[in-house]
Amino acid sequence: PPRKAIVMGKLSSEDTTWVSELSDWESAIYIVDLQLNATSPSGHRTKINKSKEALPYLTYIVENHSNFPETAVFVHAHRNGWPQAWHNDAPNYDAVQMLQTLNLEYVQQQGYVNLRCKTDVGCPNEMILNRTPPNPIKNAEHAYPHVYAAFFDMSVEDVREKIPVVATPCCAQFAVSKEQVLKRGKEEYEKFLDLVLESEYDDETLGTVLEYMWHMIFGKDAVHCPDVGECYERVYG
Repeated sequence: PPRKAIVMGKLSSEDTTWVSELSDWESAIYIVDLQLNATSPSGHRTKINKSKEALPYLTYIVENHSNFPETAVFVHAHRNGWPQAWHNDAPNYDAVQMLQTLNLEYVQQQGYVNLRCKTDVGCPNEMILNRTPPNPIKNAEHAYPHVYAAFFDMSVEDVREKIPVVATPCCAQFAVSKEQVLKRGKEEYEKFLDLVLESEYDDETLGTVLEYMWHMIFGKDAVHCPDVGECYERVYG
């Protein structure tokens, strides 16, 4: 059968034993808060703890670019319950149920699928890159054109002009196909990883910028807010 992998970052204190219930999936659990020279009990670690889930996600892609599974899902470490797993789109917010019902054929067809269908956070216009005057509490919105410009070798002005609005359901949990991931070379993902490691933005800001950039990295338009009913039918049909 085609390979499928679950990828996540976790703090040492977080319980991810639930992943073993998905026994037909490979798992890559990156521990993000280990001391510099410590080896990871899971066999995977990030260099440092930065940018929330962005660092483990990019680390996995770089480390596995040449041997990527047919489908990879990038998710958070918490299994279920409210509030910690409020963004899982499944009964009791349960990640196991969410992944057991995921339509892998649809992921292959789309290349990238956001695992959240509800559009209450993130759509229709989460990031307005030309907001005037700037919203003082939306740090990620202010940072977004700067990070995007660095990722894709553009000027900040060009980013604001070409993508005035960015929107997609929140929370940085998604599935991608191997074919879609390999549309970018390993060097490009290494560049993204280095930019995240070198960035001076705080974790919350940087993580949120990336949360609203994954869909574009994997080939979707800046505003990607699929119809909620169709999404449930296709993503979890």
